[in-house]
Amino acid sequence: MTLISDGAPPDAAVPDEDDGLRGILNGTEIPTAYKIGYVLNFYREPAFRAIELEHGITRSEIVMLLTLHYREGISASEFCQFSGHPKKGVSRAVIALERKGLISRRTDATDQRRQFLFLTEAGRALYARYIPELKARERAMLACLSAAELRSLNRLLDKLADHVPEWASPGDA
Repeated sequence: MTLISDGAPPDAAVPDEDDGLRGILNGTEIPTAYKIGYVLNFYREPAFRAIELEHGITRSEIVMLLTLHYREGISASEFCQFSGHPKKGVSRAVIALERKGLISRRTDATDQRRQFLFLTEAGRALYARYIPELKARERAMLACLSAAELRSLNRLLDKLADHVPEWASPGDA
């Protein structure tokens, strides 16, 4: 590592050119977040792009179907709170998924302003077509980890996820 003096904090290091990717990943001032983003981007971007092209649904719609497959009957607001996705994008995704016949909305009997979201049979069928590729991609991503390392990673990710409410601001979603 080569230290620089261009106004960067004294502990900021610039990777030598021969440090390659690891130098970049470790050389940012936010190395942990950057590495998480790097791994996630290489998992998500190609897979979601392929789903978008093949099935005509957007990333927000993909994530909503993933969530509804696990837990139907949530509202769009609950989805925003859980996922961190912005309300505007979620609202568009709900409208688009409903128009495509992939989800249905049911009004809450106790609060007419609230609607619950459910997968339709077409939504379940579409999910069943694209989830095998996402699962295979996840297996490929994690193949370098032993069973013990995977358990540790999942424990750490659970801990980070549980901690989100402590540092995320209410307006983040």
